[in-house]
This record gives sequence, C-alpha cells and structure tokens, in this order.
Amino acid sequence: MITTTACAVLLESSSRAGSPTERYAGTDVVVAGQPFVPRAGELRAALDRLASVERSVPELSFPTTAVDASGEPVEAPWDGPFLGHSWESAALGPFVLRQGRAPAGDSEVVLDAELAGRLGVGAGDTVRLGGPDGLRPYQVSGVADPPRRPARQYAVFHTAREAERLAGSEQPVRAFGVLAAKGTADTETLRRQVEKAVTDLYGDNAGSLVVASGAGRADAEFWGVPSPASVLSSLVGTFGVLSLFVAGFVVSGTLTLAVAGRLTEIGLLRAVAATKGQIRRMIAVEVLLVTVAAALLGAPGGIGVAMLLHRVLVDGEVLPPSFVLSVGPVAPWATVVLTAVVAQFAAFAAARRSSRVRPVEVLRESAAPAPKPGRVRVLLGVGVFAGAGGCLGAVATGRLDGGGGTTESMVLVLLVGTALLAPLICRVAGALFLAPVAWSLPREGTLAVRNLLRNEARLAATVTPLVLALSLTGTLLCVPLITSQGAQRAERERLLADHVVSSAGPGIAPGYAERAARLPGVAAASGQLSVDGELSRADADQDDDASVIGGNLVAMRADAVPELLDLGVHTGSLARLGETSVALGDSAARDLGVTVGDRVRVDWDDGGRDTYRVAAVYSRDRDFADALLPRASAARHAPAPLDDTVLVRTAPGADRDAVERQLDDLAADFPGASVDGAASGDAGSHSESGAAANLFVLLLLTMINVFTVIAVVNTLSLVTAGRRGEFALLRLAGAQSAQVLRMLAWEAVLTCAIALLLATLVCAAVLVPLSIAVTGSAVPALAGGPLVTLAAGAPLVAVATTTLVGRLAMRSAAATPGGLARAVS
Repeated sequence: MITTTACAVLLESSSRAGSPTERYAGTDVVVAGQPFVPRAGELRAALDRLASVERSVPELSFPTTAVDASGEPVEAPWDGPFLGHSWESAALGPFVLRQGRAPAGDSEVVLDAELAGRLGVGAGDTVRLGGPDGLRPYQVSGVADPPRRPARQYAVFHTAREAERLAGSEQPVRAFGVLAAKGTADTETLRRQVEKAVTDLYGDNAGSLVVASGAGRADAEFWGVPSPASVLSSLVGTFGVLSLFVAGFVVSGTLTLAVAGRLTEIGLLRAVAATKGQIRRMIAVEVLLVTVAAALLGAPGGIGVAMLLHRVLVDGEVLPPSFVLSVGPVAPWATVVLTAVVAQFAAFAAARRSSRVRPVEVLRESAAPAPKPGRVRVLLGVGVFAGAGGCLGAVATGRLDGGGGTTESMVLVLLVGTALLAPLICRVAGALFLAPVAWSLPREGTLAVRNLLRNEARLAATVTPLVLALSLTGTLLCVPLITSQGAQRAERERLLADHVVSSAGPGIAPGYAERAARLPGVAAASGQLSVDGELSRADADQDDDASVIGGNLVAMRADAVPELLDLGVHTGSLARLGETSVALGDSAARDLGVTVGDRVRVDWDDGGRDTYRVAAVYSRDRDFADALLPRASAARHAPAPLDDTVLVRTAPGADRDAVERQLDDLAADFPGASVDGAASGDAGSHSESGAAANLFVLLLLTMINVFTVIAVVNTLSLVTAGRRGEFALLRLAGAQSAQVLRMLAWEAVLTCAIALLLATLVCAAVLVPLSIAVTGSAVPALAGGPLVTLAAGAPLVAVATTTLVGRLAMRSAAATPGGLARAVS
C-alpha cells in the first residue's frame, strides 16, 4: 500500500501541476497553429476587423541557442523551449524593458532577465547566438521581463526582419495574441468571436488551429513541449498499477497459506452448521479489517515516501522547485479502496476451496497435501501461456512490434500464468531439477528436497513473489539495453558515412551540413531533418482513411543519400532520388500499396501538400524512417529547419582523422553539435524527461523489490513457524538443532534456486524474442550488476529468515518440560 499511495499522491500532484502562462500572459485570447498559422496575413486582417479586438499581435518564433563565456551552449530549464522572437511579439507578455532599449538593428537583441543573468550580460554587452549559418555575435540592446518571469523557457527578441530570416520558414508565424478592446470585459465572449472568425476563414481546416483563453493559453504556448508533470504522471500511473499487481500476487499467496493452515477451524465451523457463504464472508471481513489496519500505516507511509521521492527528484533537477506536492484526501482514499478491492479478490480466491471442504474430510484435508489445482485454473493458466507465446512469437518474427510497452506487458501476462499454474510448475521443476541432485547433497539437503517435493503448495507460495520481483526487474532493466543495442546494429548496417554529427540541443543549423560538404577530403555530407506529415496514395480519395498513414518522415539532400546510406534497396534505386521523388520503407510501401513509379502524396502539418514519385523501396526502415524525402521541398514545411544529425563521408584516399578535426573545428560555431564515430548509437544527450524516467524507474524498482523482500520474509516466517510439530518430531527422533537448521537452510537455498530458474525462463521468454527481432541475436543484452545482486541476495535473505524463525520455533517448543512431545501431539 505504501508504494501505491506514493504513486497516487505523485499522480494527483502531476494532474494539479498545470503550466502557468508565461510568454502569453498579457493576451486575452491566443490563436495558435500546430505548428504554423497558415494564411497568417488573412487571419490577422480578420481578427483586427472584430469590434472587440484592439489588435492582434503575430508571434514569430524559432529555436535558438546562446553560448556562455566558456563557449558551452545554454539549455532552457526543465526541458523547456529556448526561442527567438520578433520584438513585436514582446507585447504578448507583456515584456517590459528593465534596462536599455528595443533592438534598432539586425545585429541587436533584447534578452529576458533570466537569460541575461545566466549569461552574466547586460545592455551594451555582446552575446553569441546560433543561427542558420552558425554562431553570430549580437549586441544586447536591452533586458526585458514580463510581470510573471518565465520559469520554463528563455526568450531572445530580434528585429522583425532578422527574426524572419532566422526562422527560415515560408510560414514563420506560430500564433496570434489577441488583445481585447477597452470595455470588453467578457473574455469568453471574445474567445467565441475569435473562434467564429477562424472557422469562417479556414472552414474545415480550422481544426489545425487552437483558440484558447485563460489557462488554455499555456497549452498553446507550450504546444509540443512535454512538461515535467506530464512525464512524471505517465510514470507514476504505470508504476501505481504495477504495484497493485505485485500486491495482488503477494497477498494472494500469503492468504492462501494462512487459510490453508486454518482448515481444521473452518471444518469445525462447517460441522456446527456454518454455510459456505458464512465462511467466505468471515474471511472477507477478516481481510477487510487487516486492510483497514494496513491503511492506518500504509497511507501515511505512502505520503512520506511521496515526499521523499519528490525531494529526490527536485534535488536531482528532474522536477523544478516550483512543482508542488499536493497531498489531499483523494489519493490516499483511492489507494485504500483499490487495495481493499484487490485484497477481497485475493481473499475470495483463498477462501473458495476451504469453504467447499466437507466437515467429515477436514482432518484428512488438513493433514494431507493440497490437492491438484482445479481444471478451470489449469485451463486458464494454459490459455494465458498460449496467448503470451503467440504474441512473443509474433515479436520474434517481426509481425508485432515489441516496443510501446508490448514486451513489458508480456512479462505480466506470463507472471499471471505462472501464478495460476505455480503448484504444477513447482512440482515439475522439483522433479526435474531437485530430485536428480538429491543424491549428491548431504543428509540435511536430501531431507530438504523431500520436504519440498511433498509440499509444492508451500514451495509455490514462496517461489511466486521471488519470480515476480526477479522477472520484473530483469525485464525492465534489460529491455532498454536490447532496444539500444538493436538501434546501434541497425545504424551500423545502414550507415556508409564515416562521421555522425549529433546535437545536444534542439538541432543542428543547416549551415553545418552545407559547410561540411565543402571541406577538403569530404565526399558527401547531408543533414537528416525530421518532418511531420501524412503519407497517402496520390490517386486515393481524400476521405479514404485506410490509405493514409502517419509516417516518420526524414529529409536529406537527394544527391548525397547514395553516398551516405545503405538502406537495403530491393526495388528501384537511391540514385533516382530527386526534388520530386521519394524512397519508401517496406512497411510504408506495403501499407499504401505502392511500388516504384507510383505517386504518393504528403499532407504536411502546416496545411501544405506535395506529390512525389516513388524512386526506391528499401528494407532497412527499422529505427529510421518510413519515407526519405528531398530536403529542399520538405524543409519548407518543417517547424524548425534544424537537422537531427549530420552524416559525413570521407573521400577515397583522404585522411579520415584530418576530416574529423575539421568537423570538430566547424562544430565550435554550432552550439550543441558534437562529432561522433559512425554508428555511435548516441544521437544526443539524455533529456531531463529521460532522466526522470530512468531515476523514477530505479526508485520504484527498488521499492518493489524491498516490498517483495518483506513479503518473502513474512511468507517464510509464516511457513516455518507453522512447522513446530515437524521440528519437534525430528528432535524426538534424535536430530540435533543444528541439523534441523541446516535442513531449513538447504530448503531456502533450493527454493531460491527454483525461483531463479523460473525467473530466468520468464525473462528469456520475453527478452529472447525481442532480441531476435531487434538485434538478430538470440543472446540478449543483460544488466549484469543488478541481476547478480538480486540473485545473490535472495538466498541470503531466505536462509537468514528460515534459520532465525526455525531457531525460535524450536526454542519455544522445548522451553517447558514435555514441550517437544506436546508440540508433536
């Protein structure tokens, strides 16, 4: 309950932590494009004609970067944007000059106060900013700030002419800020009027624009920029569900053992006319009371853990200090209700068999081993394994993508199947792996094997939570390693380039690739520009959604592609690429039903449309692109014409090291650019949202494993303490206390061995198909350190628990005269 409550509190805090309006705080209504505002001049005229509008101000913005005195690029805080603007849009803040004046020439800029403080500059100083051709010095003419200082972004203001040049787009206007005329008190009425004007102008295409007022202005301002709260909410939601899943497993196993130990009591109640329903209700009420008691400790404990996680994430600069932890009644109460529901399901499963036992069979049932699992349970378990096997087979053969959480979800499915068939699986595992080694063990070990083989239900109750923790941890840690390894392999196969220039910022200005192509010893160079749009057949009906795919589109210089990439072309040729042709990946060509010579249409996000002829179809489209487009036409529709990476190939006979040195020198003029070896597998630094994911996954995995350790200790303690009669019988038969403890230690070690074996099989069932699909190898990459630590720690905890509880049980049984005999009886 502690983990689930912590996740719920963080989730509630994320839902309440809205992004305040910063740069648009001085507007009444915002009309924002996604990402452009098409026909911006016509829209401005339509807005200015409204009687309730004083004026509309265009927002022209583009990514930029500043470097500090040491030449290092300055990043905006908390993964926010670093944007350049036209000084005209400063009125949207409204940004007010704190010192200096507005920019009077194209070589002058105004900085926001936070950025000026970060750079240590003021009016009259010089700052270097990145542009299409690299770094350029600008004189700071002034420093400005709005009433609410920006906390998630940096802003630089240029003259209108320089801003339009730096934007490098045919449609540079991203939004319009609408200022209400005097006497217009109702902002909502103004918003509806603006919305009608937009609909009248664009008709059916009005959906590409957002008309927002109030808190909605922040969504328009930070469109496409994930906030720390949104990243955190997706993580805590996932782990909250996962913690409930873990709790259900552990509670179910513990309750099954506890109820099985009370068969005599339950049989006596049935003998005095208690009905099955009354027995089930008794157990349900008992579990409910335990849940309430757990809530009294778990809810405050979960709030404390949430506070601790919040502090760790803030101190690690993953969350901003402004992120407030909201502790209200909703999260704790919701957690208590969900936990109670999960516990009641577990109680029903545990009480179902015991309530159906006939009173005359009680003594025999309590003394005999547990019967075989029911037919329905077995069929359910087999069905779960069959379904998971089909999905994993589809992943291995490439018919199903293993990403997007598919692989991780398969682990949960396999764990459900393992829980359903746990007694049978443990019986088979014991027969196959314990029985053959029994002869090689000492007497205590042989006795331990016989104990485990005779009571697979007890073995299953201990093995299941261990398999759960080991499988979850192994999968969640290894899947990112495998996907990264697959991406590196795909890149090695695809690249002919000798050098990959990556970016630690928003991207690399197009001037880098242009200048790199002119360097001595360079045979070819081109940037890779990601653009957004939809692919469809050129002859398809516009309303035919089946023939439209949202493609991952990459644009490059057409003449440089054959020199830089080996895409596994099997139809057509990359040499035929030109300004009016396109290359398609296998999956895109198959989905669209086109081949070489056919024509495809690209509907750009800015409302534009282009038609291309298919020049080639290639097979190496994994982790790359569905379509490869000519850069000249695609860049006009890009939100920002910044390359993700730049590929460079050394000319035959040229000195590769000399070319690399020239590229390094060139990178000094382009903030964030760094030269890597080909197929480095690292296309940039990790973002703060990625850091949030990694840190949160590690923290929550640690908590889940700690919770599992506690559950295993409780289960082992319950099982061991309930064997006082067995220990007393062994002592009366002449066994020494040390021999009994060694038997318990062997049981713990062998139980952990079975758990490790089953966890290995579960992880292999998931990781091997994924590895085959993405790397071509059946040997997956493993997170060796954490897995070895878990594998070594599990036997230590189990041995320590069983020996300690076993010692206490034997000591209490022999504490009084005749105690051993009474324990046996």
